[in-house]
This record gives sequence, C-alpha cells and structure tokens, in this order.
Amino acid sequence: MSDKLWGGRFAKGPDAKMARLTSSIGIDIRLLPYELRATKAHAHGLVKVGLLEAGDASAIEDACDALLADVEAGDLAPSADDEDVHSFVERVLTERAGDAGKRIHAGRSRNDLVVTGLRLWCRDAGRDLASLTGELIATLTGVAEDHVETVMPGYTHLQRAQPVTLGFHLAAHGTALQRDGERFQGAAQRADVAVLGAGALATSTLPLDRDVAAAELGFSQTFSNAMDAVSDRDFAVELVFATALCLQHLSRLAEEIVLWTTAEFGFVGLSDEWSTGSSMMPQKRNPDMAELIRGRAAVATGDVTALLALLRALPLAYNRDLQEDKEIVFRAVDRAVGCLEGMTGLVPSLTFDTDAMRRAAEASGTWATDAAEALVARGVPFRDAHGAIGRLVARLEADPTPPTAAELARFHPELKPADIDPDPRAAVARRGGPGGPSPVAVREQLRVLRAAAAELRAT
Repeated sequence: MSDKLWGGRFAKGPDAKMARLTSSIGIDIRLLPYELRATKAHAHGLVKVGLLEAGDASAIEDACDALLADVEAGDLAPSADDEDVHSFVERVLTERAGDAGKRIHAGRSRNDLVVTGLRLWCRDAGRDLASLTGELIATLTGVAEDHVETVMPGYTHLQRAQPVTLGFHLAAHGTALQRDGERFQGAAQRADVAVLGAGALATSTLPLDRDVAAAELGFSQTFSNAMDAVSDRDFAVELVFATALCLQHLSRLAEEIVLWTTAEFGFVGLSDEWSTGSSMMPQKRNPDMAELIRGRAAVATGDVTALLALLRALPLAYNRDLQEDKEIVFRAVDRAVGCLEGMTGLVPSLTFDTDAMRRAAEASGTWATDAAEALVARGVPFRDAHGAIGRLVARLEADPTPPTAAELARFHPELKPADIDPDPRAAVARRGGPGGPSPVAVREQLRVLRAAAAELRAT
C-alpha cells in the first residue's frame, strides 16, 4: 500500500521516475508559511463545528509554529518522499502531534489548499510590488523636481520633435508606473478570496464554517462556486501580466538610459556603482543594469504567454497541469522585484549633462510647430501654415543664414521674425496647460505623482 496522501486504494507506490516527475516540493515549499497559516485556520474552523478538540488544535498550532521555525533555521527539510508542501506538512504534523495531525485534513483537499496558499502569496506579492513601484515613482519624482526647467528635446520616431524638459520626461515615466502600481494593487485585491471549504471541487458533507478560516486569513470575501474556486487562476494571470507590463515600462526607461549614455547623445553619465566595464576594452563603461532590465522584459512577456497557454482549455475542475503555475508566478514576481529595485537604485545615480540637452533642444528646427501655430493664431489655415514653415525649414537646412523679414514674407505674408524663436525655454513656457511641459504644469504633475507614490508605498 502506498504511503502517499492519496494511497489508500493503491497496492504499490509510484514508479521512481513518475515520483520525480510529479514532485513539486522544490517549487511549492515557498508556500510553506501560507500552508501553515491555512492549516491553523482550518483547525480553528474544525474546532468551531465540533470536528476537532481544542487541545488537538492547540497541538497542531504548536507543531506548525515549530515546523516553520525548524525549516527557517535549517534544522528540517522535506524528505525525498514528500511530493509537495502539503504532504510534507501533514507528515510532520502527524509525527509531532499524533492523531491530531491525522485529523487536520478533514473537509479539505490539496485542491483548495494549494489555491489558498497561492492566493495568500499573490496577495502579499501584489502589495509588495505596489510598494516597490511607489518607491521608484518617488525616486523619479525626486530627480524630476531638480529638472523642471532643464530643457531637452522630446522625440517622436527617435527624431528630435519639440522642446520639453527633463522633469516632464521623467514625469511621463512616473505616470506609466503609477498605472503599474494600481494594477499590482488590483491584482492583490483579485487574489483576496477565501477558498478553503471548496474541497476537491464540490465542497464537503461535513458542517464546515468556512468564514472562520476566511476571517483568520484576512480574506475580504469567500468563493461563490467551489468548482470555479479550485480551478481559478485568473488572479495569478493578472499578477503575472502586471509584472510583464511593468517590465515593459521599465524597459522603455532602460532603453533611453542606454541611448542617453552613448557618446552620440551624451545626455547622461553613469556612476561606477551602477555600470560595468569590458574584459577587453579598458575605456568602456557599460549600462549593464539598464540592458538587463530591457532584456528581462522580453522574458516577462514569455511568462504571460506560458501561463495563459498552461490554462488554455483545461476542463473543470482541478487538473495536474496547474502544478506548473507556481514556478511561473514566482519567477515573474522575483524578476519584477529585482528590476524595480535595480531601477530605483540606478536613476538617482545618473548625472545629466544639461548643456548637451539644451544644445540638442535648440537644434533641428524644434521651433517649427510653434511657428506654424503662430500663423494659425493669425487666422492662417493650419495646412497652409504647415506648408509655409516646412518650406522655411528646408531653406534653413540648405542655408542656415537667418532670413530677413522680406524673405520670411515670401514664405507667408503673415510670418514675422519673432515667430522664429529657437529658444527651447520659451517654447516650453508656452505649453502651460494641464499635462504640458511648462515648469508650472510639471510641478503639478509631480505633486500628483508624489501623492500616488505615498499611497502605493503604504500598500
């Protein structure tokens, strides 16, 4: 007869190769603290309905606390026969608490137990990621506040487009990260559902009070359909997707850091602490942190696809395929934590060459849109204004000599010398409306971001 939790009807244990393939203890041992919390909560629920003596529940609780302490101290580890964290816990509880340990599984299944642990883990992970995102937003905001008047070119198609400020540019990244933090909070909320009591898929004939465990574990709501409860992994997909989208935003910032640190841009300098060198070329200073974040965004996208593919077309209710979800979720969260922490360290270490940024903002006709809009303000149709300024830009590219007033009039009678203003600070100041790059507008954006960061950090 097999000694597995499910071995009652089996005369023999699994083949060694099957045992190795089906074992998940190396992955789901990470759920041990949550498994033990759920076990203690379930024990208290059993006591309430008279299925467990209070003394037995106390023995189970003590055994759970000792088990966790022993594992954390390195004095206890799963054996080769423990196929998952559930069998490991039940074996140790039975060894240490006797019959009380044998009674703890009444009314529950590994199906509702594993999703309980994963929900608890994902709820904590979502909150932690929201807080880390808040830290990065606060860091970006702190740097941006020093540069609300530092002009630089804004880009479209990676071509100089219109003058902005560095503060405005960093606030744009902070705004995207604010959405990421809110998604992490939302993912944590979606994980906040109690499923103990769902059993294998159809609840139990025992008179369980599932609200006891739900309250003790801090869940805000309980499941409405047991079959859905044990098979639902939407909350895990949402969390993994939120990490992937956050990594996309971090990758966009990382790409700009990579570009800006090149000699071709020359906008940013790297510190020794946040760069590396070449094993062959002594002069090199490489933006490896930014490059690794950019690369890990690609792998994050793969994790979303992997988890969705894993869940695709699974018939209700539980299927063993779901054993593979935890590795994906853990990996995705670990990656996001590392990248958020890395970018939070990298950003304040950067030094900005504000003169190089200003020179770039003054070049390449970034005043052209303002000149066209000056004509529009005098009643010129925009398409006519666009054409006139386009012809003027072409002339200046061929001959940079400033045109006379008479020559400007040939491009359009309404065009005046004052319309050709290459000062990027003036262009920025003209865009003072909500969401714009003027110092006044950017300071308001940063105020909003500071408040969002504080809320996320308090998650």
